[in-house]
Amino acid sequence: EYFYEYLKGKLFQKFLGERRSLYRFDWIAGAIQRLTEEVLVEWVEKAIHKTGMRNVGVGGGVFLNVKANMEIMYRTPVTHFYICPSGGDESTAIGAAYWGYKILCGENAKTVPIRDLYLGPSYSSQEVEEALRRWKLKEKGIKVEEIGDIEGEIAELLSKGKIVARFRGRMEFGARALGNRSILADPSNFDLVKELNEQIKQRDFWMPFAPTILSERQHDYLVNPKRIEAPYMVLAFRTTPLAWKELKAAIHPYDKTCRPQVLEKEWNESYYRLIKEFEKITGIGGVLNTSFNLHGEPIVCSPDDAIRTFLNSGLQYLALEDYLLSKR
Repeated sequence: EYFYEYLKGKLFQKFLGERRSLYRFDWIAGAIQRLTEEVLVEWVEKAIHKTGMRNVGVGGGVFLNVKANMEIMYRTPVTHFYICPSGGDESTAIGAAYWGYKILCGENAKTVPIRDLYLGPSYSSQEVEEALRRWKLKEKGIKVEEIGDIEGEIAELLSKGKIVARFRGRMEFGARALGNRSILADPSNFDLVKELNEQIKQRDFWMPFAPTILSERQHDYLVNPKRIEAPYMVLAFRTTPLAWKELKAAIHPYDKTCRPQVLEKEWNESYYRLIKEFEKITGIGGVLNTSFNLHGEPIVCSPDDAIRTFLNSGLQYLALEDYLLSKR
């Protein structure tokens, strides 16, 4: 009830009112964040106490708040914690499908959990080649090469401090880019953060980036005593001293937390192999992964989207399926 009053603005107006000008905007934002964390932790604790169940599933926009989700994970007795990776109305289709299947099949329904989220559109080699011709890239000074081992080539570029946009296979469903529509970089090179922010993503300096971590390396980097799964970049973790060294460009510089995508090989074999190749070169079991888009725009979907964003940003490399585009 009290939280509802806050949402309506009555208590916000009562406690701050005209005094809002006396407080920094980040103080107010921090207080709202703290309130959100405390309310959600209390809700989950009460639900567990009332039901005795420690398997918790949540969804909706509030639960894309990775810091609040982290507080729930660490501070409540939850043992399994599932966060729906899409907070918008499109995620209701998931529940509708399960519910409809249950109605149709009754007791014979055998539901399985959603695993990887590569559920969006993919594009054929012909469609990619048509897009390359359509944009007349050579006339724009863009070098286009077909690469036999594109994942190995990307890994090599990353190890040399280059930033590479990756477009491959089916697009991700949900709020996060999970490797197929991503911009990738060496997570140990903090100098790349400024380049990403100023020349490519065009976003505020304080917004942290995130890593994709190989599943078998997660305990080298994440403080995760409950072994909560984290495949979708919707849950933050405290990190280890090794992460502060090897993933420093992909963790929050102040509280040393990160919101990882922990990658299983069978979920995305080509992306997994890319990171394994990078690990062979550098010893680092992860990469910096941020969504392939300009700030304020949606994540790229089609080859045309990818090429347009590449041309209109400071990106030097685009891996478009098996083609490598580079600015001369």
